Amino acid sequence: MNQGIVRNWMSSPVITVTPDTHLADARRIMNAESIRALPVVEAGRLVGIVTKRGLLRIDFSTLIGVEGRSGTDLKEELIGHIMTRTPITTPQNAPMPKAARSMMENKITALPVLDEKGVLIGILTTSDIFRAILAELPELKQDIPVSDYMIREVVTIDPDTSLLETHRLMGTKRIRSLPVLVDGNLVGIVTRTDVMSADPSSLMNRFNQEISLKILTQPVEKLMAHDLITIRPDQPITDAAQKLLENKIHSLPVVDESGALIGILTESDLFRMFTQKFF
Repeated sequence: MNQGIVRNWMSSPVITVTPDTHLADARRIMNAESIRALPVVEAGRLVGIVTKRGLLRIDFSTLIGVEGRSGTDLKEELIGHIMTRTPITTPQNAPMPKAARSMMENKITALPVLDEKGVLIGILTTSDIFRAILAELPELKQDIPVSDYMIREVVTIDPDTSLLETHRLMGTKRIRSLPVLVDGNLVGIVTRTDVMSADPSSLMNRFNQEISLKILTQPVEKLMAHDLITIRPDQPITDAAQKLLENKIHSLPVVDESGALIGILTESDLFRMFTQKFF
């Protein structure tokens, strides 16, 4: 690899928060900056990380009445109470494929980057990995088709599947995207973020339990994406990386010439390819 170390691809400077930042403020920062992870810094040192998925998980746990959290508690929650402590990090001189493998194996979407003194100097995200893939794959002087790395046994649901059942299925199967089929035809896709973003903050009132139940029993048809971004099995995997990067998505349904679903390609599959070819 020509420039394949983390320092050359990381995002810098880094947007950070402190342990005393309120949960609602962290959420506003993520939305305003279109980012999915915030390193938590105290006295100039990295002490944790909070992700959009982590915040959504807390919101969702409030919806289904676990962890003893109420709406009032959630509004007053501090990042220091819910952040992931001792986050997985990467040194700035680490090879990019090694960083990709760390993200793939730990199922995380961002790695804080530290210098030789342990000071936070950047953050490496899935988008940065996609950019590196697009830049470095031409070195191989061969096209790698999507079919080489796609998942062929796809877990699917139908439009009437409930939000709660969809969440349960994603948890048990350890997947983040579910294509939606009607009579074998691909009609949509739903992601874990879709499922967990049902605006629970608007439900924080004394009727929370009743409204939560109503939300959780809704069919995924009301949440799923209808404008599908797909890819064919014979397309080069760089096309997949470009689509994932440009559309800020985590997976692509793979369809044949008739439009029938024959597989799915996720960011983890691209990371696996990147690691195998360059590390």
